[in-house]
Amino acid sequence: MASATSGTQSPYRLQGRAGALVAEYGLLLILIVLFVLFNALNPRFLTLANMTTLLTQNSAMMIVSVGMTFAIISKHIDLSPASLIALSGTIMGIVFAASGSIILAIAAAFVTAVFVEVFNAILIARVGINPLIVTLASWIWARGLAVSLTGAESISVQHPFIDFMNASLFLQITPPVVLTALAFIAGGFVLNRTRLGRYTFAMGSDERATIQAGVPTTKYKLLMFAMFGLFVGLATLITVSRLGAAAPDAAYGLELDAIVAVIIGGNPFQGGEGKLRRTLIGALFIAVLNNGLSNLGMLDAQIATYKGAAIILALLFGVVSVRLLRRKI
Repeated sequence: MASATSGTQSPYRLQGRAGALVAEYGLLLILIVLFVLFNALNPRFLTLANMTTLLTQNSAMMIVSVGMTFAIISKHIDLSPASLIALSGTIMGIVFAASGSIILAIAAAFVTAVFVEVFNAILIARVGINPLIVTLASWIWARGLAVSLTGAESISVQHPFIDFMNASLFLQITPPVVLTALAFIAGGFVLNRTRLGRYTFAMGSDERATIQAGVPTTKYKLLMFAMFGLFVGLATLITVSRLGAAAPDAAYGLELDAIVAVIIGGNPFQGGEGKLRRTLIGALFIAVLNNGLSNLGMLDAQIATYKGAAIILALLFGVVSVRLLRRKI
């Protein structure tokens, strides 16, 4: 005899499917609500000009969030990107002032970012120091070195290439927006189509088992941090271009926004799993908050208060969705 429930679905199964949908797309719904809310408070919010500005202003954070996704998936969280942007930008400004060559200056910025990240990786992978401690130390010394090298003064970087970085290409889309899209595409390819991506997940799931399986984890940690350095170098170029100068106080708090973007997007902090599309939604959430609140004419303290409250509410929403997914409520 056919089961009495064969023509219907169990309420637990429906609850599980609802939880899965909310867990995967819940933040996207919140993001849509934010768009509607900010547009109601400021009719100019949803204009093409402001949307381009929103993406351009937050492009450095969004690019760093790509590298941060790898770091969190592999359980190697990195607190240094913002200070490293300041240091790399400072080196870029010094080289440009000394040589007048924008190519040499950009190369110096990328070399600095990759070198410091690889140095961090050596301390983590070969010496065995906790990633949080290593990158926290870099967060301190890199910013301090940037201030020392400049005497806490900005170095002007004026060049036609800098003008190009701030120009509109088409539909008011700027080069930083294009670079952000390319960073997510490249990051997605590496994460899902290469050995580095596979071993990033493996290290986050069970590094000891990964080592026992014969994977040279030290090598892949070095590669992962070097790649993160390239993303930081790209973020440095964008930051210096936006400011028109190398500033030792640039990018304060950017690494925290990037970490929150990864986590709030639905990637677990404990590592072992994650998706870049989740990071993209989380980064857009942070970008919308940054732009929407600043355009309401609030003081910095007010912006921080409302931003923190919105992040907590979004995180609570994520917790509820996970419990739905696990059929605990």
